[in-house]
Amino acid sequence: MILSDCTALEELPKDIGKLLRLNDLNLAFCSNSKAFPDSMFQLKELKHLDLSNCVKLQYLPDSIVNLSQLKTFQLQCCNKIKNLPMEFGKLENLVYLNLSHCSQLKCLPDSIVNLSQLKTFQLSNCDNLENLPMEFGKFESLVELDLSGCSQLGCLLDSIVNLSQLQAFRLQGCHKSENLPIGVRETSMLGGPGLIWLFPIGVFT
Repeated sequence: MILSDCTALEELPKDIGKLLRLNDLNLAFCSNSKAFPDSMFQLKELKHLDLSNCVKLQYLPDSIVNLSQLKTFQLQCCNKIKNLPMEFGKLENLVYLNLSHCSQLKCLPDSIVNLSQLKTFQLSNCDNLENLPMEFGKFESLVELDLSGCSQLGCLLDSIVNLSQLQAFRLQGCHKSENLPIGVRETSMLGGPGLIWLFPIGVFT
């Protein structure tokens, strides 16, 4: 179901949850939608959800974790979202997560590290993000990580060196990230095959 660019759409019908076999829902650029009915988050066959550029969306309900088959979730440019549900990590089949340009996002729930299937994590330009969860290195399948433009992000955690599958890591514009874990420095200097390291200016000083 594609409802993208329905800029006048303020709400969805509550019985949308009856679409039991729906596996793709695109609501991108529904710029007047402030919230979605709980029934939408009961679509247990949903695999792809796009809420990008829903600029008035203020929160995600806890019931989003019921989307147990979700593989891709796009939330970029939802700049009123301040946090994610505490149990967000229960979306265990998630492969692609885009939170870029969520400028009010202040923190990530600790449970997010339980997304063991996640391969791409986009967090670029989350201007208010200051810290990452302590066990961030648990993303055992992560291939691409983009933290570029996270201007308030402080020192990276030592656990980040455990991201053994990582092939692309972007940090440009992270002006407060003055130091990197030793293991990251060593790997970046070795220039492992296919690995892209993009660091802020002066990161090794």
